Amino acid sequence: MAISAETLNVILRARDQEFAKQMKRNQMRVERFSNKSQKALTQTSKNFSVLGRSAKRLAPMLAAVFSARAMANLASGAADIGKLAALAGTTAVELQLFSAGAKTVGLEMGKTADIIKDVNDKVGDFISTGGGSMADFFENIAPAVGVTAEQFAKLSGPQALQLYVSSLEKANLSQAEMTFYMEAIASDSTALLPLLRNNGKEMRTLGDEAQRTGRILDD
Repeated sequence: MAISAETLNVILRARDQEFAKQMKRNQMRVERFSNKSQKALTQTSKNFSVLGRSAKRLAPMLAAVFSARAMANLASGAADIGKLAALAGTTAVELQLFSAGAKTVGLEMGKTADIIKDVNDKVGDFISTGGGSMADFFENIAPAVGVTAEQFAKLSGPQALQLYVSSLEKANLSQAEMTFYMEAIASDSTALLPLLRNNGKEMRTLGDEAQRTGRILDD
């Protein structure tokens, strides 16, 4: 059936009106979504502002807490170093410098202090009695390389251990003999050999690096 022009116009106007209504509804939905989004963003911004202000107020308090705790830990650590140094018969600085190297071969400061203490004890034992664990060294090694017990008596523990190793090197001992003499003066001291060879070059390098980077507390 043919549709007249008038009828067609009515149909098109109706469709245009429906399309316009749909577009208006869509526009209203977009506007409502935009308004909600804007409100949410505004609230989020306010929340971040509140957090920012709170963080600024808390920062000094937190810094004070952590600073106090760090100072307490530092004081406790310094006291421990002082006790170990006294036990080893050396200064706190010398112990730390020596320990900086010893730590690279798996020896913590407590163990390092024990080794130094043993060295002092063994040297003192020989000077007092003429015997003990260092008797073999002073009988077989010292005369051959030109060192005496009196030289050792004037040295700190780390210095005495260095002279001991340098003397063993001059005597051209085998690795097995080096190990024997090292363990005779202090248990586990053999681990320090790589650091004390060549007159302690590597030990000094590691100690200097620790001091340069601020890891050594002064007395």
